[in-house]
Amino acid sequence: MAKIFGLLIVRPFGMILMAIYNLVGSYGLAIILFALLSKFILMPLSIKSKKSMRKMSALSSKQMALQKKYANNRVKLNEELQKLYDQEGVSPMSGCLPSFLPMFILMGLYYAIEKPVTFMMGITDKDFVVEGIPDSVQLLVDYVQNAGLADLSKYNDFYVQIPLMETLSKLYDSTLGRFPEAITSLSTEIAEHLVPLNFDFLGFNLAQTPSIKEFGLLWLLPILSGVTALLSSIIMQKMQSKSNPSAAQMQGSMKTMLYLMPLMSVYLGFILPAALCVYWIANNLFTMVQEIFLTWYMDKYHPLPKEEPKKKKKKQPKQEEG
Repeated sequence: MAKIFGLLIVRPFGMILMAIYNLVGSYGLAIILFALLSKFILMPLSIKSKKSMRKMSALSSKQMALQKKYANNRVKLNEELQKLYDQEGVSPMSGCLPSFLPMFILMGLYYAIEKPVTFMMGITDKDFVVEGIPDSVQLLVDYVQNAGLADLSKYNDFYVQIPLMETLSKLYDSTLGRFPEAITSLSTEIAEHLVPLNFDFLGFNLAQTPSIKEFGLLWLLPILSGVTALLSSIIMQKMQSKSNPSAAQMQGSMKTMLYLMPLMSVYLGFILPAALCVYWIANNLFTMVQEIFLTWYMDKYHPLPKEEPKKKKKKQPKQEEG
């Protein structure tokens, strides 16, 4: 399953990221443009999800009335709710795929960024080894370790490729346009596909991992990652409440996630290469802009129907006791 996901989803994303990098020559800028491109690609799904939420929101008052009417009869309630959905032409599950698919795709984007050797350059690692093809990524890791060029032992297989490429890129001879023969002779894949990457971005080395023990400029990236994650969560909740008033009832249960995700972003930012922080920051900023734009778009072109004011019951005059 991992191989299918890697070959069909992640590898194409990696090739796109590689193409962007070849145009701009900066890994940080390529990541930002990559995140922006993904938002445009997923825009139709986001719009479809918003429309589905609007339709369900328009039925909230009728749903609540049925829930109150059949509070003691669950079977009858489900039957009446289904009739309501059929009459209005909506489905409670219609928004699930548009909501789930972007997360699935974002996972692919994330893998493409964190494993540039495998998915950007197409060089085989342990997850894609077949008979007759060596684990070329491991050959590169072993070369760097044995030559004493860098200590990669602190990174697991998942995150080692970014610091690996930082070390190898320093060995690239830009004048001759090639890596040392000791590297290119490791495998045919390496000789044909390995290219240097520029991790310098706005004064940051995106291949490095911020150290919680040593204060430095690189601390700014995990902090910005957490702050933008918090702002993104706040804006998304506000926009959802505006588009779907019935969602306001769930705000209490969502407060935990509101603070948990930013804290996780900061924590991960201090244990993973800084390049991933740049992706999270860019994705958070683009998500905020998208939510504000889509809410405006929906309010203008797909407004919620206004509910008719409830008629006040006339008070019956009290009969005078004779």
